[in-house]
Amino acid sequence: MNKKVKKNYEQLAQGTGLRFDEEFGVIYGNRGEYTLLIYAPNENYPYQLLVNASVSRTGGPLSNAECRQFAKATKPVSYLRQKGYSMTMALKGVGNQNKLRDRLDESLNALVGFLRTNGFVNCCQFSGQPGETDAYCVGNAYMLLSPEGFASVTQNTSIVQQQKEGKKENLVGGIVGALLGTLLGVASIIILSQMGYVAVISGIIMAVCTLKGYELLGGKLTKKGIVISIILMIIMTYIGDRLDWAIMVMRELETDLASAYRFIPDLLSADIIDSGSYWINLFLVYAFVAAGAIPMIITEIKSRNNEGRLARIGAPRQTI
Repeated sequence: MNKKVKKNYEQLAQGTGLRFDEEFGVIYGNRGEYTLLIYAPNENYPYQLLVNASVSRTGGPLSNAECRQFAKATKPVSYLRQKGYSMTMALKGVGNQNKLRDRLDESLNALVGFLRTNGFVNCCQFSGQPGETDAYCVGNAYMLLSPEGFASVTQNTSIVQQQKEGKKENLVGGIVGALLGTLLGVASIIILSQMGYVAVISGIIMAVCTLKGYELLGGKLTKKGIVISIILMIIMTYIGDRLDWAIMVMRELETDLASAYRFIPDLLSADIIDSGSYWINLFLVYAFVAAGAIPMIITEIKSRNNEGRLARIGAPRQTI
């Protein structure tokens, strides 16, 4: 989190009577009897905020009609949803800091009033037991838990971590899975190019399919798996672009695809295919694949590094 965003978050917290945790980049605290947690799900869009509460009522969770009614009555809110005991309110994005603070404060007041009116009580997100809760970071997620709920979540997380660590990596299977994933990425490059586009979405498809393919058939995605996946993406992106040109050559020369693919270097040497256009197009394909793949890979690495993280938000940090 950069200094400007950090300062703005601090001001948001102060303006709404809540607290800001710099380490986790979240705003948290109590509004009346409800514990609230505010954060941006995507760090690239720090002012598109979600507000989480953990609540229950005897009549069960919110209906779709109640969610729509609340969002319609509260202009700064784009939607309200409840899954299990977790209730999420999404705010409409706004660039002006003062407007964002006012909108957040208005939305929090509306949410608290709505919860009270509809008989919701604060509860543990894990157990549903009514009572006071605190905000916790559990792996890559944020939860509102009682101390007992956090203990249970910690135990479950530890078991899952042990199972993952004990799972062996199948290198051959992972390579096969990643290769199959790159084929889907190549298909997206060709299809979009034939439609006249070179798009970042092809990079996202390439990255997701390659990494998930390695994980599915390899059993687990390690740093070695990520490196192998990157190498395969680089190779297969080149092949995909050349196949795209080969399809064009196949149509023009009325030949088969394999022959057209082999003709590409000769056609470039003879200037039948403009070399400038060819290499510029290849550069753009790599650039867009990188634009889609790099954030995906960084997010994947961060996600895996944080899988075992368990901490109470706002708790004093130990110093040496």
